[in-house]
Amino acid sequence: MMSKDSDARRLQSEVAVLRAENAALREQLTLRDQALDATSTFFVITEHVAPEPIIVYCNRVVADEHGFRREELIGKGIAALARWATRDTEHASQLNEALRAGRTFNHERQVTRPDGSTFWLGMSVRPIFDGAGRLTHAVSVGADITAKRDETLKKQELQDKLVAEMKERARVVIELQLAQKLESVGRLAAGIAHEINTPIQYVGDGVYFLRSAFEDFNHLLDGWRNAVDALDDDSAHGALRHAVAELTAKHDLEFLRAEIPKAFDRTADGVARVTNIVKAMKEFAHPDANEQSPADLNHAIDTTLLVATNEYRYSAKIHTEFAELPHVVCNIGELNQVFLNLIVNAAHAIHDAGKDVNTGEIKISTAVDGDSVLISVGDNGCGVPPENLSRLYDPFFTTKEVGRGTGQGLAICHSIIVDKHGGTISAGSKLGTGTEFTLRLPIAGRPPRTGA
Repeated sequence: MMSKDSDARRLQSEVAVLRAENAALREQLTLRDQALDATSTFFVITEHVAPEPIIVYCNRVVADEHGFRREELIGKGIAALARWATRDTEHASQLNEALRAGRTFNHERQVTRPDGSTFWLGMSVRPIFDGAGRLTHAVSVGADITAKRDETLKKQELQDKLVAEMKERARVVIELQLAQKLESVGRLAAGIAHEINTPIQYVGDGVYFLRSAFEDFNHLLDGWRNAVDALDDDSAHGALRHAVAELTAKHDLEFLRAEIPKAFDRTADGVARVTNIVKAMKEFAHPDANEQSPADLNHAIDTTLLVATNEYRYSAKIHTEFAELPHVVCNIGELNQVFLNLIVNAAHAIHDAGKDVNTGEIKISTAVDGDSVLISVGDNGCGVPPENLSRLYDPFFTTKEVGRGTGQGLAICHSIIVDKHGGTISAGSKLGTGTEFTLRLPIAGRPPRTGA
């Protein structure tokens, strides 16, 4: 009897202990739930079973932010909470691979609530293994990162805007410097042209007079020679003929009569070339800074080639293929600057490739394409590395050595062609083979700009 009472009391005691432990455990679980429900951090526990993980716990903020009641999620597949999870097989595969390898998987997703509203979710998923090393559960911790993401995007937009403004400011500075330089060059060219034109005109007029006078002098010489030859054949006249013959031989009269006209021709040709160069300088640096008017691009390219002769004289031969072009509405002074930059760059590329006038070649062609004209300037120089092609038009980017290139030329070309003329500029290049730039310009000029 005593033994039965003792067993009953012991059982009651053990039951009381278990009840107390259970109450303590429930109190701890309640405290855990209250603590997790009080935080804004998302907390989800899933059981790793097939065909999809099951939600065994989530705190209140998870249900609230996703638009559910917690009771609607517990015991349901993860697709009830993350509908995209079952549709994105690649994401599911990456997640499973990371968890089975014992790695934490981080991801960001845009979540759509049942009412159609959305938010951005950032989560870290950590695996839980049992004593046998089997993957049984996963713990996901995360938060609504919409505001943070928006802030990051705004910062990035501000940064991009700042970079764009800095580039625009650099472009404006370059254009201002170019405008000032061209204005100075224009004044200088006009002054030089004025100073050269007058004396070169004197030289030209003098050469014309001397050539005409020499022709008259030649006729006079022929008359004198005929008169001497017609004299009587006596001793006095014989001595005169002999003296004339000696003077003719001494001063090589026949050589002079043959070579002096050639010298006049060469001098006249030189005067004409100087005149053309002066004219080209005036056209190249014409001070039309803002006005656009119809212009002959083929003639403009020829003018630029004449001005730039010294840049390519010892580096390359020039080959031109000019189509018959309509006059293009443009600022021809600015386009002259573009043509000059491309020609000089081509000459430098050929020189850098170790070529000379016998092997170097610059090809310039023009064509009509619909309502636009195309101008291409190509060379067989050193070429541009592929990684540098996208940076060619960046201000101050250059591959030339210090003192030879400022990195402004192609940036200015891009600004003139694209911004000021509504055209396009593109480049194709192969390292060690050469580079070709293609310009497209609207025949009717830059389209009118819309907006404020």
